[in-house]
Amino acid sequence: MVQEMEADDPVGIVAVYKSVSSYWFALLVIYGLYVPNRWKRASVAVSPMVVLPVVTGVVAGLVYPKIGEHLSFQHLSDTAMILCVGALCSAYGAEVISSLRKEVQDARQFGQYRLQERLGQGGMGEVYKAEHQLLKRPCAIKLIKPEHASDPQMLARFEREVRTTAKLTHWNTIDIYDFGRTDDGTFYYVMEYLLGLSLRDVISRDRILSPARAVHFLCQICDALSEAHAASFIHRDINPNNIFITRRGGVDDVAKLLDFGLVKSVAKKSEQTNITQTGTVTGTPKYMSPEQAFGEEEPGVGSDLYSLGAVGYSMLSGRAPFEGSTAMHIMIAHARDPVVPLRRLSEDVPESLEAVIMRCLEKKPKDRFLDARSLREALRSCEVSEPWTQADAEKWWLDVAAESANLETVDRPIPSESVLD
Repeated sequence: MVQEMEADDPVGIVAVYKSVSSYWFALLVIYGLYVPNRWKRASVAVSPMVVLPVVTGVVAGLVYPKIGEHLSFQHLSDTAMILCVGALCSAYGAEVISSLRKEVQDARQFGQYRLQERLGQGGMGEVYKAEHQLLKRPCAIKLIKPEHASDPQMLARFEREVRTTAKLTHWNTIDIYDFGRTDDGTFYYVMEYLLGLSLRDVISRDRILSPARAVHFLCQICDALSEAHAASFIHRDINPNNIFITRRGGVDDVAKLLDFGLVKSVAKKSEQTNITQTGTVTGTPKYMSPEQAFGEEEPGVGSDLYSLGAVGYSMLSGRAPFEGSTAMHIMIAHARDPVVPLRRLSEDVPESLEAVIMRCLEKKPKDRFLDARSLREALRSCEVSEPWTQADAEKWWLDVAAESANLETVDRPIPSESVLD
């Protein structure tokens, strides 16, 4: 059949070849525009489509001499060039379309807020940087993960975190701007967008903080807890990850208490029955009070003060009160083992400050401070060599800025169920 076509009209066969090559070019471009791919995968897919017509022409010219007489090298090179251009258009188009799809996906909007970039994720959900469309105010949006959307306990915990935090107005507690639920069932809440470092990052950088600066941070968290405890809310997960150091209103070293995901009301226990059962261990083991570690009794104000004392211990010594290879080892140590006195680890810690921290770390809640206000007063009365001033804080942040040009971060929700800090 091919021999008859060759004998009858080899010129027509060459014309058909050219025509098919033009259609092949269109197919390459259409593939890049309509098949979702990145440019690398698109290039791999269209490469055979470029090679096949050229190889077919070469083989036809070699097998059938009369076709070869009319199908010159110029024809083959023109075809190859056209198809290469088509392949480039296909790869470029695939990359552009893929990027646009990603931008559309990332630019999801929740009410008046448009998502910009993901900043972190944790046990309950993800945190995105966002912007209010009318006010052009940067903010952070926390979303509950889709796989938890059908979990009643997770949704209850998420809503509890929002409602609890929204009721608190203290300067040292993170602000909640808004809360909502989309048509597809996604829960979200909007909070202030913070620039700075978590206390854990601060400790990692300096290893040991000066007594004056440690007191400065502890007093601020005491103030935040005083409001929360007065409203009958127990945080239950105070640790360096949930304390954020930022700059607000022109003031450096402002401590913000974050993540009320494990907060519990001691005034309305009946409402909490189906959310967190007594005997359930929740929190961060390295900073967990003995009563919280074993779930034998309901954590109260003293539990938060114990955790805050453990945070103070970390700031002043560079390590948590107890270390261990597993969460269980650490929790047993909290309940059973004596804490190594601070001054054995750092002689720079004043005796009065050591006494305050060690009292926070007493095994029995009744042996600790009565409330956060009492703890704050005790901290203020400690004799530190030099007070921590705004000039000191400003110099510290300038030094950090010199080390890293980008200190931008946000409330990064650390899984409250983490086995280890």
